[in-house]
Amino acid sequence: MVQVRIEKILKTQQPNTHKQLNKNRKQNKKKRGRGKKEGLSFSDIMELMSHDSYCRGRGGRIKQRTWSK
Repeated sequence: MVQVRIEKILKTQQPNTHKQLNKNRKQNKKKRGRGKKEGLSFSDIMELMSHDSYCRGRGGRIKQRTWSK
């Protein structure tokens, strides 16, 4: 059974619609990365992580504890 992507069908049968959809997808990707970046310093992050839900794992790395077990 041959699988045909919807994109290929649209490209051959409705090229204008295909072009518009690709244009919209590219614009949405650009918008997704926007927004204010929070300028948190290292001490701010450590203060947020100081709760007991974080612990030192093997090798000294900081891990988030899971409470499901």
